[in-house]
Amino acid sequence: MFTKYLILSNIIVSPMLKHPMSLGSMMIFQTALMCSNNSMTIKSSWYLYIMFLTTVGGLMIMFMYMSSIASNEKFKPSKKIFLMWTLVMLTSIVISNMDPTTEMTTKLNEMKEMTTELTEEKSTSKFFSMYKMNITITMMFILIITMISVNNIVSTFEGPLKKTYV
Repeated sequence: MFTKYLILSNIIVSPMLKHPMSLGSMMIFQTALMCSNNSMTIKSSWYLYIMFLTTVGGLMIMFMYMSSIASNEKFKPSKKIFLMWTLVMLTSIVISNMDPTTEMTTKLNEMKEMTTELTEEKSTSKFFSMYKMNITITMMFILIITMISVNNIVSTFEGPLKKTYV
């Protein structure tokens, strides 16, 4: 339940971030929160581990690109953003505690999880069912076409992204 409040506050605060370092750290934190939140519903941790590593790999590539293009700026954490993040967290916790149905809903969800654990298989077959096969295959084709086009665009004989002549 607490991870949902963290995810909500990260979503609200993220448009106010201006530095690439703060955006990257927020995205890593958001990915870790999403993986931990999804680990409650998906009993296989391997899928979430792969999802986290893929996202962190993409963030590393974006950080390399941003650091080669952006000028050298010092990163200073903003007190205003930290204050807003804290206020959003506290407000969402207070509002959820004021609602009397929240506790009942969480207990009902826990009971549903316990019953589905007993009846369902503990695997990732939910993701790769026959109904979702077209989406999975389309996603694979998009990824392979993107990889081929990036390999054709990038010249291995060129240097880094930003050329500096000193």
